[in-house]
Amino acid sequence: MSDYKGGRIIRIKLKGFMTYDELEIRPKSGLNLIIGLNGSGKSSIMAAICLGLGGKPIHTGRSVQSSELINFKHSKAVIEIDLESQHGGKETICRIIERDKSLWYLNNSQVSYNEIISIVKKYNIDMGNLCQFLPQEKVAEFAKMNKKQRLENMIQAIGEPALVKSFVDLKKLRNEFCALEKEVDRLGNSKNSEIKMNERLKPDIIKHNEIFELKSELKALKIKKKIILFKDLKSKAKISRSENKKFQKAISDITNELNHLEAKKLHLLSNSRNYLQEISELNRKILNLLQTLSRCSKDLNHVHEEVDNAKITYQHRKTKNEEEKAKLCEMERQIEALKIAVQNQTDLKEAIQKVNEEYTDINNKISELHSVIENLKVEHSQLKYKKESCMAEKEKLSNEEKRKFEIVERRFPDTYKAILWLQANQSSFRTNVSLPGIISINVHSHNNRKFIENAISLRDLLLFVFEDQEDLQRFVKIVKEEKKLNVNVALVPKEKLIDFQSPPLTPEIRDVGVKCFMKDLFTAPDPVMRVLCKLNRVHRIPLCDEKSEENIERVLNINSLFFTPLEKIMGKRSQYGNRNISVRKDSLKSRNMLPNIKDNSEAVRAIEESIKETEKLCDELNSQLNLHLSNLRDFEKSREAIRNRKHQLNENGRKNFNIQIKLVQLINMYEKKQRDVIDEKEERNIVTQKICVSNKRRKRILMESERLFKDFIQAKKKKAHLILMKKILESKLSSLKTKMSDIQASLNEKKKAFDEKTAEYTSLKEEMIRIYAELGSCKTEVACIKPELFNQPISSQDISLEEVNSKITRIEILLETSDEDFDSVLSEYKKRETAIINIEEEIEELKQKSESLKLTIQQIKRNWLPPLQAHVENINNKFSNYYKFLQCAGEISLDTTDDSDDFPNYGLQIKLKYRIDEDFMELSQTHHSGGECSVAAIIFILSLQELAEVPFRCIDEINQGMDALNERKMYQLVAEAAINGSCSQYFLLTPKLLMDLNYHKDIAVHIIYNSPYLQTKLDTEKHIKIQESNKRADFV
Repeated sequence: MSDYKGGRIIRIKLKGFMTYDELEIRPKSGLNLIIGLNGSGKSSIMAAICLGLGGKPIHTGRSVQSSELINFKHSKAVIEIDLESQHGGKETICRIIERDKSLWYLNNSQVSYNEIISIVKKYNIDMGNLCQFLPQEKVAEFAKMNKKQRLENMIQAIGEPALVKSFVDLKKLRNEFCALEKEVDRLGNSKNSEIKMNERLKPDIIKHNEIFELKSELKALKIKKKIILFKDLKSKAKISRSENKKFQKAISDITNELNHLEAKKLHLLSNSRNYLQEISELNRKILNLLQTLSRCSKDLNHVHEEVDNAKITYQHRKTKNEEEKAKLCEMERQIEALKIAVQNQTDLKEAIQKVNEEYTDINNKISELHSVIENLKVEHSQLKYKKESCMAEKEKLSNEEKRKFEIVERRFPDTYKAILWLQANQSSFRTNVSLPGIISINVHSHNNRKFIENAISLRDLLLFVFEDQEDLQRFVKIVKEEKKLNVNVALVPKEKLIDFQSPPLTPEIRDVGVKCFMKDLFTAPDPVMRVLCKLNRVHRIPLCDEKSEENIERVLNINSLFFTPLEKIMGKRSQYGNRNISVRKDSLKSRNMLPNIKDNSEAVRAIEESIKETEKLCDELNSQLNLHLSNLRDFEKSREAIRNRKHQLNENGRKNFNIQIKLVQLINMYEKKQRDVIDEKEERNIVTQKICVSNKRRKRILMESERLFKDFIQAKKKKAHLILMKKILESKLSSLKTKMSDIQASLNEKKKAFDEKTAEYTSLKEEMIRIYAELGSCKTEVACIKPELFNQPISSQDISLEEVNSKITRIEILLETSDEDFDSVLSEYKKRETAIINIEEEIEELKQKSESLKLTIQQIKRNWLPPLQAHVENINNKFSNYYKFLQCAGEISLDTTDDSDDFPNYGLQIKLKYRIDEDFMELSQTHHSGGECSVAAIIFILSLQELAEVPFRCIDEINQGMDALNERKMYQLVAEAAINGSCSQYFLLTPKLLMDLNYHKDIAVHIIYNSPYLQTKLDTEKHIKIQESNKRADFV
């Protein structure tokens, strides 16, 4: 093409984008037919072209964020597109999409998004133009458009900015023109309404003028009345002023007298305060004297108590001394008696020594027996302690087992009832019935419970496992049907437990992070374990560490489900080629389904065996112990006899020893008491001295008390005199206050009368000023109405006040009979006259604007409508020809409505006729099928394509909903447009390719193979040679 400006795509390379790990495609000029199964990634190539050339995600027909297009195995997606330049070179645009941003590169240099857009616009590439880029989701939207939307999209697709701008301007100007016409009509109606209202108000205006004349006369009479009132007030004010002067003199005399009395009152108050201060000082002095007298009284009582205590103490010590002398005499007699008893005791040492030797010998024998018995008892205690420990351990394990059943009873009452029934009737079954896994499973570690709960369903944990089919049927009949209990049952699988072996933990498996398998985390009865392996494959579920996060796909090759310390990870493979894997990660949460209690039945049995063995050993020790205890009792009887003899001898020896000790103690006590006897004469002298000292102190206290009492009496007398003087002053002050109160009342009356006269004078003066001011303000107003009123001199002698009032009353009555508000009527009349003038000016201004808009619209219309009609005619010709090729009929026309200037309602009308016996019908989803709508959309877009010059076009799955015949014809139309049209490059995406289609050298077929078994390095020439040799062999 001579005018080719460049922009054709010569290479597309994708990494980590949507379904692709890596893809590189090199399109050719002409038609590029991209074929692939549904879900293989055809639309991903379309999305890559759109997003790689600056398009927005919404242009792809998918409302997604750019970051959602990154393949789950990659941290970023790379789109690289090479565009052919005008002179044979290329420009490489690269977009790197990360989770939170996108980076743009142009020819390996990082640039901004705006620079990419400018490059794309240079080649006239627009991803929002349906004529250039048509995803499969946009085909259905075409049929939903109305006529106006079709016209707007057609003008946008033509790609002439002047047509688009002119259409927008015409619609905007038309709306403005209609708004102006509506405003002119509204203003005309408003003007007519105002004129009619003023015509109705004219009689009221005439009546208003008559009333105005009466009001003028009334104002003049009121002014004359004010002049008469002003002169009367002036004479009254003079009289009031003379009376005020008399009151003022009387008030001055009374005030002087009151001031004299006030000075006298202040003198009396001063004397009274002095008396009060002296009385207060005397009160403080009296209080101090009373406190001092109280202290003296307390000191005197204390001295009396000291004297009495000294006398009592002396008397007590004298009595005690006499008693001590009597005790000494008694002790002398006891000492003499003890000395005689000691002399009478015989020597017992030899007898005591002989008995001690016999007692020691038998004690040794008893000690040996005791040692043997104690050893036996220790052994017996150890065995007893061991037995008790075993019993306690057994009780503890039994309680744990019981607590497991309590948890099941609380959470699954039907299962618990079924367990109780089974335990009571276990013997009636042919084979053993295993309890549900929720009770029989023993988890090795509490931390492993969350893995088991997330791998095994609650239903499987509540299964009763049977080994016999008849037992199962009998259980179901009784428990589920008769007792109506909701329980789960299962028959044990035919496979043995050895058949459910976990894969060996080879170094390769350990390297990807596998630590163990789910079966290794718990123990369970053989039938229960077989059922769980069969239903939940617990022997195949790996438990991994953090390394598995980097080897998810390798672990999923072992099993489609595995666990990490924090997550449950499942993988699901794509149905196409079994290569693509969708991975789902769920956080592990403890569901608290398994009770946190171990299975302790084996431990209980072991403890019971230990208890039996311990009891046997205890019986043997008891027999030995009884024999030794019998021998011990015989030795103890012999020892008891020797002990009695020894006790008697020792008792006699102790008595003798006690007498000797008692004698020594009595002698020591006698000597001590003899030293404690006091000298009565010396003690009496000490007490006498203490009493003399106390008497001297008592004399001083009595003298001080007498002096204080005299001062107290003197202060009380002075206080009484001052109180009496204060009472006299208060009496004088009271009479003075009464007199001042009377004078003050008289003064207040005079002041009140003075204030009233002053107020009266002030009121008269203010009224005179007000009337004078009113006369001054009314003079100009009345002169404007009747100028001759003030030409004569103002005199109250011309007319009396009664006559003026009579005339005023007559005019007011006339005005009151006409109670209509003519002021508001007049204001309204003038306001409407002004409004009518304003409306006329506004209407004239709007008409000028309307004419100006009309000229502008006609000028733009002359430049816009003929090219548009030519384009529509051109499109209609191609559209009709394409439909003739399909042996149908179709036409396109511009709907200009009844008013040719109603541009907002312009539309593009598409009429179709798919059958001979039917009429032309406008395109709609109501009357046409999905395939017919798709055909119309494609043919319309093909008809538009020659109007817009673009370097390439992309169409995605246009054959949706079409039958084979229409699909073949559509392919032929697109292929012809790609080969003979103005566009140098076409992309057509389809999930299938019909047989026996015409092939052309400008058609390139790209087939998408998306499979894990795809060979990326394929020797095409070698493959063709092998095929040719195979064909020759078949021919021979």
